[in-house]
Amino acid sequence: MKPRFKTVGEIQITNKLSCVEDVPAYTVALELLDTSFQGLPVLSRSGRVVGKLTEIDLLNALKAGRDLKTTLAGEIMAPPPPIVRPETPIEEAIEIMDVNRLVRLPVIDQGRFIGSVTRHDLLRAWLGIWLDHEKGSHVEVIG
Repeated sequence: MKPRFKTVGEIQITNKLSCVEDVPAYTVALELLDTSFQGLPVLSRSGRVVGKLTEIDLLNALKAGRDLKTTLAGEIMAPPPPIVRPETPIEEAIEIMDVNRLVRLPVIDQGRFIGSVTRHDLLRAWLGIWLDHEKGSHVEVIG
């Protein structure tokens, strides 16, 4: 079965969650808890991906005795994950996720972060199925 969508840019990117490196880690923790995401890309003020911050990074900071209200995201972030562009083929994005054991990839366009694609997004893109969140149903894309 060939993928219904060919590139990352054909996927409707709905995950825009990110933070800037000078935001308190506590703010990031609250956002992750609120959205049920496990991590997010960390951006510079110019919108460039400079790192990633995950629940385990936050937990390790707490375990080390850090106060998340005074610790900045950039102080505890991990190195940036691989990034993809809208023209990246779906198969290549899957390979990058598999090799690097990732659940999401930041997407950049003209050097700026535009959102992240997840394994769920890539599976839906391959099958040609999208979720209609307003109706709570699946929509099969014909074509």
